[in-house]
Amino acid sequence: MLVEPTNIEFGGNGAFVKDNENLIIIDAPEEATKKLNDAKAFDNINNIYIIITHSHYDHVAGLGILIWYSNFYLKIKPNIIYSKNRFKRTLNKLLKITGVHDNLFTFIKDNEVNLSFKVDILPTTHSKGLDCFGIMFTDNTGKYYYTGDTNDINFVRKLNDEKEVKKIYCEVATETYDVHIKYDDIKDLDKEKFVLMHFDKIELYNKVKKDGFNVGK
Repeated sequence: MLVEPTNIEFGGNGAFVKDNENLIIIDAPEEATKKLNDAKAFDNINNIYIIITHSHYDHVAGLGILIWYSNFYLKIKPNIIYSKNRFKRTLNKLLKITGVHDNLFTFIKDNEVNLSFKVDILPTTHSKGLDCFGIMFTDNTGKYYYTGDTNDINFVRKLNDEKEVKKIYCEVATETYDVHIKYDDIKDLDKEKFVLMHFDKIELYNKVKKDGFNVGK
């Protein structure tokens, strides 16, 4: 899994998972397509699935480019996985006003995705007025959670205590700003279970590594 923190030094925040000939992309910041290509994420795939955690610019600014690249360069029509119809309509409208027509992608419900693992898109709290989601992947080894942007520290702490949860890809910030998880509020949790991402400051990124946490690449 590749994770990009969100600040000017690192770029936007997102990730990808490869499952045989399937590529699952989480969020599409502005530079997503180039970085995915540099990481050879597009090699040897026949299907592309995109999951958007919420509609803030640093998570969707590159969505149109990603869809165009998939269609016109890779000759693959991507699937956008969703859980709520309202968010589906939001993404459809966003893409339409940026010139990405609905014949270039297909929406698919999270409970209808056919992969070697289960995908559940779970509502979370982040920014008032926005639909925001985290993602739970489940396979025969356990559960793997990707927070997206969230301020739900209680849910993250609950996952930390659950044995079946093997990894938590968790956003952190220097302060909560009322929309993020403050690093000081989770630094006592299981370092082996967490991969931290989305740092608001390079100083926090360096501190997290010094404290012994795994960080997004």
